[in-house]
Amino acid sequence: MNTNRLPRGQSGAALLVALIMLLISTMVGLASIRGTTMNEKMSSNMYDRSLSYQGAEAALLAGEAAVLANPAIAVDCTVVNAECPPSPATTFTSTTTGWTTVDAGFKVNDALLGSTPQFYVEKMGVVGGTDELGLGESANCSNYAGCDEAPPNAASFRITGRSGIPATDGRSVVALQITVKQNL
Repeated sequence: MNTNRLPRGQSGAALLVALIMLLISTMVGLASIRGTTMNEKMSSNMYDRSLSYQGAEAALLAGEAAVLANPAIAVDCTVVNAECPPSPATTFTSTTTGWTTVDAGFKVNDALLGSTPQFYVEKMGVVGGTDELGLGESANCSNYAGCDEAPPNAASFRITGRSGIPATDGRSVVALQITVKQNL
């Protein structure tokens, strides 16, 4: 009698389970790669924006120093328009007309920014000077002498600083504004 029996055929369930596990591990791996790539891009964008923000701040400081040293550099927007626009029309264009480049006296890392920061100064008009809050009519003036002087006038300037000339290279461009008042 022949006692050698052939084993029953395998159904292939182990192969199917192994393929499903391989597919799941591949999907998890691709998802982690995608997440890592997205985090890398976000980190790079934040770094670029931080540099641009610092450049725009340097432009504001340079603009403030320039207008306090020489108020004649300002564009008088009250003469050109009845109202001054919220920001110069060329803020986010590659136009440099009216924009002043920050000089070497202000520490700016031009190599990392891609271009040198710039500022634009607008004269907003003449406003009240140091007494515009009505301090001359306070109780202190009733008690102390010297408050009967007429308050001086002051010129109001709006300075717009941008981190550089906007270009097509995809770099961040940050624009900031401050208002400076100079007593006349």
